[in-house]
Amino acid sequence: MKKIFLSFVFFLIFTSYSYACSLLQVPIGSSVNTAKETFDFLDSYSPQTYGEDVSAKYTNFAIDYCEGSSLENADLEVIVYDSKIAGINLISSDSESTSEIYEFVKYNINDPGDEFKNKEYLGYKDLSIGSLLMFYSKIEIRGEIIEVLEITNSEMGDFAIGETVVDVTM
Repeated sequence: MKKIFLSFVFFLIFTSYSYACSLLQVPIGSSVNTAKETFDFLDSYSPQTYGEDVSAKYTNFAIDYCEGSSLENADLEVIVYDSKIAGINLISSDSESTSEIYEFVKYNINDPGDEFKNKEYLGYKDLSIGSLLMFYSKIEIRGEIIEVLEITNSEMGDFAIGETVVDVTM
């Protein structure tokens, strides 16, 4: 019953944007075979290649999966563990537009707060709903401000971060 409720809440949050932004339609924990319908680059995923201890991280252009959004300079990361979607991340390191993910999050998920409008503000905001974990953050790495949206769930979160996540080159 709880999963049905969370799925319903997830559906309600994203229905207004669902047709233009397919990256929000792929539930965390869904099978790679189901996610391939949205993320065609997952065709190359092979569970034998990565085994039980490694997650595969695929990177692509976010705008290709969210037409009409502000994500022109953002990257989409899809993390797969044990043939399931473990996480979906949006990352923007474009120094000219330090608010494209902020705008996306504000209008499609929840307003992270006015403090994030400030270009120099660094921090994170927990936008989680139930077991769906969503974090928006602005961090500084090597003098550049980077915006990040991380989406995972309580069951897959450990497999979406850390040393056991390897980049897949396509």
